[in-house]
Amino acid sequence: MVADRHHTRLIKGARILLPVGALILLSTLFLLARTVNPDDAIPFADVDVSLRAKDQQLTSPRFSGVSRNGTEFALTAQVAKPDPKDARKMTAQEIQLTLVGREVSDARVAANTGLIDTATRTVTLTGEVEVETSTGFSLTTPHLQGSLSTLSVTAREGVTGTGPLGRLNAREMHLSEDSEGRQRLLFTGGVDLLYVPPVE
Repeated sequence: MVADRHHTRLIKGARILLPVGALILLSTLFLLARTVNPDDAIPFADVDVSLRAKDQQLTSPRFSGVSRNGTEFALTAQVAKPDPKDARKMTAQEIQLTLVGREVSDARVAANTGLIDTATRTVTLTGEVEVETSTGFSLTTPHLQGSLSTLSVTAREGVTGTGPLGRLNAREMHLSEDSEGRQRLLFTGGVDLLYVPPVE
């Protein structure tokens, strides 16, 4: 009986002491907690979220494939923004286009900006377009447009640069492929060539 009374007293004491102790601990936490300074909150980025949601973009996109006659192409960009009405069409910046033919003939094209249509496999490149070929041409044009489905791209706003025989200027340039997948460059519209003999 004595043990039961002692046990009952402990339980009654715990019922009183434990809640009181909990209140003391909570009070201590509140007193010791550091006052929150609203100025220390992480600042929000200065961006309109609604505009950001609409302004979707692809970072470092890559598109690749093979033309009808076997030219492999790979197109990359620093950033591309899909057209809101048709996601298959997009504007891109810092574009790099590589073309590799069946017989190791290849070309590399770089442009500041451009339009890409992945559905029709067409491209429009603008802004200091540079073209380099494995056959020794290094050319510049302000505008290059055409198809990668059947390799056929044309520069109609003038071309300047160098080739295996020297410096050249032309009103138009056409880059295409033959049935064997070999790339061909055709210059038209008043071609001027300044022959520069090779340095021995």
